[in-house]
Amino acid sequence: MNLQTLTKDLCAYNLWANHELVKQLTEKKEGTAADSIELPHINQKLSRLLAVEEEWMQKIRCKETRSPEERVFEGAIDALLKDLVVQSESFLNYVSELSEETLKEKVAFDISGGGDLKMSRYEMIQHTVGDSTHHRGEIVIS
Repeated sequence: MNLQTLTKDLCAYNLWANHELVKQLTEKKEGTAADSIELPHINQKLSRLLAVEEEWMQKIRCKETRSPEERVFEGAIDALLKDLVVQSESFLNYVSELSEETLKEKVAFDISGGGDLKMSRYEMIQHTVGDSTHHRGEIVIS
């Protein structure tokens, strides 16, 4: 298996996991978070998950903007959930087009409080999916 396939599979997993999260959050079962999906802490954690994927996608594409203060999505929760899936699909589509050479290319970026760093796109993608997994876990245990 080559790096392109591994990376694409990793992003496909991320999309699947976000689909599953959305499905679980929108299923109506008595006594679950879906009963009260408008809870502020769920909205905040979903907003963070969306922001993390968006921020890393900008870094991977070398279109980084300085991170503004953390935003919490103010719209309907359904729109936030839809945005999460659409963004994950976009991430998978972008990554699917990258060559092995591009995946291995070192990219310079800034980490708030950490200064300038360099990392290969593959490592950045791997970090993004790992970070997304962490945030999904936080949502599930909320």
